[in-house]
Amino acid sequence: MLNEFSCADSIAQSLITWVAAIKLGLSPQDSIASRFDDMKLEALVLALFDMDVSEAAQMDVLSDSETPFKRCQESFFETLKQVIGQLRLFRLFACTRDGEHHRSIVPAAYDEWTGEHHPKEMACWRADFRAMRPDQQMMTATIIWLYRSGSDSIWLRRVPCTWKASEALHYMHDAGCLAQWLQLIARYPGW
Repeated sequence: MLNEFSCADSIAQSLITWVAAIKLGLSPQDSIASRFDDMKLEALVLALFDMDVSEAAQMDVLSDSETPFKRCQESFFETLKQVIGQLRLFRLFACTRDGEHHRSIVPAAYDEWTGEHHPKEMACWRADFRAMRPDQQMMTATIIWLYRSGSDSIWLRRVPCTWKASEALHYMHDAGCLAQWLQLIARYPGW
Protein backbone atom coordinates (compact mmCIF):
# COMPACT_ATOMS: atom_id res chain seq x y z
CA MET A 1 0.00 0.00 0.00
CA LEU A 2 2.84 2.40 0.79
CA ASN A 3 4.29 1.93 -2.70
CA GLU A 4 0.94 2.81 -4.28
CA PHE A 5 0.77 5.94 -2.14
CA SER A 6 4.38 6.90 -2.89
CA CYS A 7 3.82 6.74 -6.63
CA ALA A 8 0.50 8.58 -6.54
CA ASP A 9 1.51 11.49 -4.34
CA SER A 10 4.52 13.77 -4.51
CA ILE A 11 6.74 14.41 -1.52
CA ALA A 12 5.48 18.02 -1.52
CA GLN A 13 1.85 16.90 -1.38
CA SER A 14 2.68 14.50 1.45
CA LEU A 15 4.36 17.32 3.37
CA ILE A 16 1.41 19.66 2.76
CA THR A 17 -0.98 16.98 4.06
CA TRP A 18 1.27 16.30 7.07
CA VAL A 19 1.54 19.99 8.01
CA ALA A 20 -2.21 20.56 7.59
CA ALA A 21 -2.95 17.63 9.91
CA ILE A 22 -0.45 18.79 12.54
CA LYS A 23 -1.85 22.34 12.44
CA LEU A 24 -5.32 20.94 13.13
CA GLY A 25 -3.99 18.91 16.04
CA LEU A 26 -4.59 15.67 14.16
CA SER A 27 -2.28 12.76 13.66
CA PRO A 28 -1.06 12.49 10.05
CA GLN A 29 -2.14 9.42 8.08
CA ASP A 30 0.01 6.38 8.76
CA SER A 31 1.18 6.22 5.15
CA ILE A 32 2.42 9.81 5.27
CA ALA A 33 3.98 9.46 8.71
CA SER A 34 5.71 6.27 7.56
CA ARG A 35 7.00 8.02 4.46
CA PHE A 36 8.75 10.66 6.58
CA ASP A 37 9.96 8.03 9.08
CA ASP A 38 11.77 6.33 6.21
CA MET A 39 13.63 9.41 4.95
CA LYS A 40 16.19 11.84 6.31
CA LEU A 41 15.57 15.59 6.52
CA GLU A 42 18.24 16.11 3.86
CA ALA A 43 16.42 13.79 1.44
CA LEU A 44 13.17 15.66 2.10
CA VAL A 45 14.76 19.05 1.38
CA LEU A 46 16.39 17.75 -1.80
CA ALA A 47 13.14 16.13 -2.98
CA LEU A 48 11.33 19.44 -2.51
CA PHE A 49 13.56 21.09 -5.15
CA ASP A 50 11.18 19.52 -7.68
CA MET A 51 8.10 21.11 -6.12
CA ASP A 52 6.00 23.16 -8.53
CA VAL A 53 4.78 26.70 -7.87
CA SER A 54 1.29 25.53 -6.91
CA GLU A 55 2.69 23.21 -4.24
CA ALA A 56 5.04 25.94 -3.04
CA ALA A 57 2.10 28.35 -2.71
CA GLN A 58 0.14 25.79 -0.67
CA MET A 59 3.14 25.26 1.59
CA ASP A 60 3.54 29.01 2.05
CA VAL A 61 -0.13 29.34 3.02
CA LEU A 62 0.40 26.68 5.69
CA SER A 63 3.26 28.76 7.11
CA ASP A 64 0.79 31.55 7.97
CA SER A 65 3.14 34.08 6.41
CA GLU A 66 2.19 37.72 6.74
CA THR A 67 3.82 38.57 3.41
CA PRO A 68 2.32 37.56 0.06
CA PHE A 69 3.78 34.45 -1.55
CA LYS A 70 6.33 34.98 -4.29
CA ARG A 71 8.86 32.44 -5.40
CA CYS A 72 11.56 34.90 -6.31
CA GLN A 73 14.99 36.08 -5.19
CA GLU A 74 13.72 39.08 -3.23
CA SER A 75 11.14 37.12 -1.26
CA PHE A 76 13.55 34.29 -0.46
CA PHE A 77 16.24 36.79 0.57
CA GLU A 78 13.88 38.47 3.06
CA THR A 79 12.87 35.10 4.48
CA LEU A 80 16.51 33.99 4.71
CA LYS A 81 17.51 37.17 6.59
CA GLN A 82 14.59 36.70 9.00
CA VAL A 83 15.54 33.10 9.71
CA ILE A 84 19.21 33.94 10.28
CA GLY A 85 18.24 36.85 12.56
CA GLN A 86 15.46 35.23 14.57
CA LEU A 87 17.31 31.97 15.12
CA ARG A 88 20.61 33.76 15.82
CA LEU A 89 22.60 32.01 13.12
CA PHE A 90 24.84 35.05 12.51
CA ARG A 91 28.14 33.31 13.26
CA LEU A 92 27.48 30.62 10.67
CA PHE A 93 26.78 32.91 7.70
CA ALA A 94 28.55 35.88 6.17
CA CYS A 95 27.75 38.62 3.68
CA THR A 96 29.78 38.66 0.50
CA ARG A 97 30.90 41.44 -1.78
CA ASP A 98 29.43 39.67 -4.78
CA GLY A 99 25.95 38.52 -5.53
CA GLU A 100 22.54 40.04 -5.28
CA HIS A 101 19.81 39.19 -2.83
CA HIS A 102 20.30 35.75 -1.22
CA ARG A 103 23.45 35.18 -3.25
CA SER A 104 25.10 37.80 -1.04
CA ILE A 105 24.90 35.41 1.93
CA VAL A 106 27.24 32.43 2.16
CA PRO A 107 28.21 30.00 4.90
CA ALA A 108 31.13 31.37 6.94
CA ALA A 109 34.68 29.95 6.92
CA TYR A 110 34.85 30.39 3.17
CA ASP A 111 36.91 32.75 1.02
CA GLU A 112 34.66 33.82 -1.84
CA TRP A 113 37.59 35.09 -3.89
CA THR A 114 39.69 31.93 -3.83
CA GLY A 115 36.92 29.41 -3.27
CA GLU A 116 38.91 27.91 -0.41
CA HIS A 117 37.75 26.99 3.07
CA HIS A 118 39.78 28.03 6.09
CA PRO A 119 40.50 25.02 8.34
CA LYS A 120 40.67 26.94 11.64
CA GLU A 121 37.52 28.93 10.87
CA MET A 122 35.80 25.73 9.73
CA ALA A 123 36.66 24.08 13.06
CA CYS A 124 35.06 27.07 14.85
CA TRP A 125 32.05 26.92 12.50
CA ARG A 126 31.49 23.25 13.31
CA ALA A 127 31.95 23.85 17.04
CA ASP A 128 29.35 26.65 16.91
CA PHE A 129 27.01 24.38 14.96
CA ARG A 130 27.37 21.54 17.49
CA ALA A 131 26.66 23.96 20.37
CA MET A 132 23.33 25.05 18.89
CA ARG A 133 19.88 23.75 19.72
CA PRO A 134 18.59 21.07 17.31
CA ASP A 135 16.09 23.47 15.67
CA GLN A 136 18.94 25.88 14.89
CA GLN A 137 21.01 23.02 13.51
CA MET A 138 18.11 21.83 11.33
CA MET A 139 17.53 25.29 9.90
CA THR A 140 21.26 25.82 9.32
CA ALA A 141 21.57 22.46 7.58
CA THR A 142 18.55 23.30 5.42
CA ILE A 143 20.12 26.61 4.39
CA ILE A 144 23.38 24.83 3.55
CA TRP A 145 21.55 22.24 1.41
CA LEU A 146 19.70 25.06 -0.36
CA TYR A 147 22.96 26.98 -0.83
CA ARG A 148 24.69 23.91 -2.26
CA SER A 149 21.57 22.87 -4.22
CA GLY A 150 22.20 19.40 -2.89
CA SER A 151 24.18 17.42 -0.37
CA ASP A 152 27.12 18.97 1.45
CA SER A 153 30.38 17.49 2.67
CA ILE A 154 32.13 20.77 3.43
CA TRP A 155 30.29 22.50 6.28
CA LEU A 156 28.13 19.60 7.44
CA ARG A 157 30.97 17.13 7.69
CA ARG A 158 31.44 15.71 11.19
CA VAL A 159 28.38 17.46 12.61
CA PRO A 160 24.97 16.05 13.55
CA CYS A 161 22.66 16.35 10.54
CA THR A 162 21.16 12.93 9.87
CA TRP A 163 17.77 13.49 11.47
CA LYS A 164 14.79 11.48 10.31
CA ALA A 165 12.45 13.79 8.43
CA SER A 166 9.54 12.92 10.73
CA GLU A 167 11.54 13.70 13.88
CA ALA A 168 12.90 16.94 12.41
CA LEU A 169 9.44 18.14 11.33
CA HIS A 170 7.98 17.40 14.76
CA TYR A 171 10.93 19.04 16.50
CA MET A 172 10.74 22.19 14.36
CA HIS A 173 6.98 22.34 14.94
CA ASP A 174 7.43 22.02 18.71
CA ALA A 175 10.27 24.61 18.66
CA GLY A 176 8.10 27.06 16.72
CA CYS A 177 10.23 27.32 13.58
CA LEU A 178 8.42 24.94 11.20
CA ALA A 179 6.62 27.91 9.60
CA GLN A 180 9.95 29.58 8.82
CA TRP A 181 11.31 26.31 7.42
CA LEU A 182 8.23 26.00 5.18
CA GLN A 183 8.71 29.57 3.93
CA LEU A 184 12.38 28.94 3.12
CA ILE A 185 11.49 25.83 1.16
CA ALA A 186 8.43 27.34 -0.57
CA ARG A 187 10.17 30.58 -1.60
CA TYR A 188 13.47 29.04 -2.69
CA PRO A 189 14.19 30.15 -6.29
CA GLY A 190 17.50 28.32 -6.62
CA TRP A 191 20.89 29.64 -5.56
